This record gives sequence, C-alpha cells and structure tokens, in this order.
Amino acid sequence: MDIGYRNTLEQKQLLSQTQIQSLAILSMDNVELNDFLQGEYMENPMLEFTGSKEGAMEQVEFHQWYESQGVARDYEENEYSDEGTIRRDIPVYEGDPLEEYLLSQLNPLDFTNRQMKAIRFMIACLDHNGYFTTPMEEVVKMNGISLEEANDCLLKLKELEPFGIFSKDLKDCLLWQLKQEGEEEPILLHIVEHYLNDIANGRLSNISREMKLSTSQVRQYIARIAKLNPRPLAGFDFGKTEFIVPDIIFTYKDEEWEISLNDHWIGDYKISDYYMRMMKEAKDEQLYQYFRKKLERVRFLMNSVEQRRNTMLQISKAILEWQKEYFEGKGTLKPMTMSDIADKIEMHTSTISRGIKGKYLQYPNGTVLIKTLFSASVNAKSEDGSVTAMDIKKVLKQLIDGENKAKPYSDQKLVTLLSEKDIKISRRTVAKYREEMGIKGTFERKQDE
Repeated sequence: MDIGYRNTLEQKQLLSQTQIQSLAILSMDNVELNDFLQGEYMENPMLEFTGSKEGAMEQVEFHQWYESQGVARDYEENEYSDEGTIRRDIPVYEGDPLEEYLLSQLNPLDFTNRQMKAIRFMIACLDHNGYFTTPMEEVVKMNGISLEEANDCLLKLKELEPFGIFSKDLKDCLLWQLKQEGEEEPILLHIVEHYLNDIANGRLSNISREMKLSTSQVRQYIARIAKLNPRPLAGFDFGKTEFIVPDIIFTYKDEEWEISLNDHWIGDYKISDYYMRMMKEAKDEQLYQYFRKKLERVRFLMNSVEQRRNTMLQISKAILEWQKEYFEGKGTLKPMTMSDIADKIEMHTSTISRGIKGKYLQYPNGTVLIKTLFSASVNAKSEDGSVTAMDIKKVLKQLIDGENKAKPYSDQKLVTLLSEKDIKISRRTVAKYREEMGIKGTFERKQDE
C-alpha cells in the first residue's frame, strides 16, 4: 500500500456565527423573540428599550388588574404601608395543586415528619400519566426512612383518588382499579394480567384460542376493561393556562386583504444615545472597544429582526395568494408545499421552514398553526389533478359515518371504496388518516345489532 499526499479542490458552504444567530431569530415566534430581546436588553447597555401601548390582547394597567383580582384586599396587617397607601405586593405562590389535592385525602397525624417528607417526594416523582416508577431504594436514601416505611407510604398513596395513581405501569394501574371496584372475576383479571399487548394490537383470536373463549365473550371482557382509566391523571390539568398569541394577522376589509405582524406589543428597541455619546467621548481604548462590540451586536440584532419581518411578510403574502379561497371560506386547502412557496418568492425551502416554525396565523375564521396549511398532493385524480390529505380525510369520514355499524369497513375495504372515487392510497395511509381523525379501528367501531 502506497502512502502519500495529494491536493484536492472542493467547495463548502460554512455558516458564520452571525448567520446562525440570524437564522435562529427567524425561527422564533413573537413570544420567543420578545423574551430574547428582553434578555439582550438586560445585558447590552447599547440597546435601549421603550415599551408599547399596543398589545397582542386587550391590556389593562397593572394596578387596575391587581385591584380587580382582589389581591390587595387579601392582606390584613400588611394591606397598607406606613404612608397609608395600598401596598402592591406580589402574592406568594401557594404550592403544587396536585400535591395539595392528594395530601387533602390524607390525615397528617397518621404519619411522622420523615414519612410526610417521603410522601411529598413520591408525589413529585409522578409522571404525567400518574405512574410512579422511581426505585424505592431512592425514596429510602433521599428521605432517611426505612424500606418498610417507604412501602407503607406508597400503599397509602395508591389508595387515593383517582384510583390507579402511583401504579408502576399500565397493568398494575388496571388491576388496582379492578380491585378497588371489588372485581374478582378470575378470567377478567387473567386477561389484564397477560393479554394487554394482544388487546392493543387487536389480536383477539390469540385470547380466544388460548383461553378457550368465544370472540363475543372476549369482546365483552375488553369492553369492561375499556371503561377503566389507563392514565389516572388524564384530565387533571394543574398547569397554568396558556394563550396562543398569533404571529401573523390576516384581516379582510373593504373587499381587500391586509397582512400585519402581531409584534407591535413587543415594544421598540433602538441604539442608546447616552451610551453612544459615552463611546465617542471614551479616552480609554479598552472601554471604547467594549462599547464598539456592543454597538455591533445591537446593529446585527436590529438588522436580523427587520429581515425576519420582511421574510415573514413575504411568506404570508404568498400563502394568502395560494390559499385565498380557503381564507375566504369558499373552498378547502389546496396542495401546497414549502418548495411551492420557496419558488414563488425565490427563497430557499429551509428559509420557509424556519419562517413558519411554531408560528400561528389569525384570520377572520380562526387561528391556525401555519404549518398545518401545508400539505403535499396525494396520488389521486380530481378536477385539478390532485387532492390534499384534508380532502381525503373528509371523504374517509363520510364513508365511515355511512357504514353499517354492525359490520364496519376494514381499512382494506376503505382503500377499495376510495379507489372507486379515484383516490388511490395504501391501507397504511388509510389507517394513519383514520387515527389522526380520532376514528377507532374496525373492531372498536363494531356495534351489536
């Protein structure tokens, strides 16, 4: 084998750090951009911020909102300051509502301080379904209690409502709920113990054959299991209410469309005149270089934000033109890809992707995630040669709504029926669209005559 050197010539496109940051700013929605700019404002003396009287939603002066909530009236001894004016202290967060809900079902006198500490620890370890998967050894180590005490505390917690909470997995959760309901039928318990995977995958014949039960009996047992709650914390939303702040607004007035960015509430940012004078008057070279770098950062940010605005407006205008009938309520969404919009406004597809990432659009009929407006055409015949996934879902739903509930269509049968309507898609695609619409499978849709 010969070892040697050789020269090669190749082209590479490398992004500078400023280009990467500029693309990151384009990817931000308005709320993220506001947080980003506020962070920059806190760190860069050259960046000056002035608030805006305009808001993404109706705004009320803080003290008016504060008093309307009755917060100031909640204070007794501390309600007034020495000068006699109302103090506007920020109320202290009371704690985790889930923890409060569960602890309200326990009698604190039944537990030692160490046990209560362990109980709070175990509540904090619950996952979003309400399952407890933390090793008991960790509970013992973190809270200084014995393994026996930890298991006793866990048993007490498992008796709380909603039933099934603090289970280790789905099987444990369902078995515990059956126990709480006093259900002791061996066949039902055996199915839950050994055949959950078969139920999930629709393999009823396995259960029927191995347990020597008729298909009808298996379905009856599964119907009873379906009434149980596989996720005890489902529906328990103790988080803060979040609001969608649209990034782009389409308005229709005097038979014309107007496009605007909903970023006026963010406020105005500009170069600080005070620190500009300080930089010009600085005699210390190190101080001058410090301000110069901060000034360059501000100019870069302002340029990137303005470029982001222009890009988003161009994308929005192209989307409006492409889907005008949809926004006017005169038709459904047309097939539209990011490449279509990129070609239309002569931008790269990746720029379109970043420009719409996580952003919402508000128009007279509602607010939508911009990404949902994009869909590739499907291999099917129609007047203009293609239909969207939304069109197919509409036809699919009509077929299922009109089926015989005692003999529902299989996915393969739906493929055949769609083909008769010149819509040619695979069985896997049918199953995917059906699941996206929240429509159950053939067995689950079946109703006895």
